[in-house]
Amino acid sequence: MRTFSKKVNEEQQDKLSFDLEINIKKEYRNITRLKGRMVPVVTWKVNLYINGNKLDEDEVFVEDEFFTSLLCPGKYPMFTCTCGIFGCGGYYVEVIHGIESLFWLTEQNPFSDRSIKTPNKFSFSWSQIMNFSEELIQKLEELKSIMASNGLEFRYDVERYKGIIEKINGVE
Repeated sequence: MRTFSKKVNEEQQDKLSFDLEINIKKEYRNITRLKGRMVPVVTWKVNLYINGNKLDEDEVFVEDEFFTSLLCPGKYPMFTCTCGIFGCGGYYVEVIHGIESLFWLTEQNPFSDRSIKTPNKFSFSWSQIMNFSEELIQKLEELKSIMASNGLEFRYDVERYKGIIEKINGVE
């Protein structure tokens, strides 16, 4: 069980945040060579921010790796190329667990705006990371509901993510 102390000066910590863009439309898809029909298409994108600065859109946040990194420190392929192939343009984040903070060491400047100078080391309080995680799970549940209402498959294991948060909080 992890307890969150208020001793950490939140002002000195970095802040991780996100927005989730969801687009719902219908497109004509060919089912066979002779027939076609309109089918629902739901696209989404998670945009990450550190201290209000947007991370590079050419790098896709891998939610599954993020949640796994909360359980155990290590090097994680947390960002991948927009094509979905890590080796094409992704990069690793070294995750270090401290008593009061979680640290990210990135291989490159993660920001869209390359003029932002960064030492590529970020320190997040555990309480802020937990709030971020819970908000992300809530948004993914909303997305899951949208996908289900359109008859589409959902690829995130939200129940696993909830289990990780419960394990960290000592609720099992």
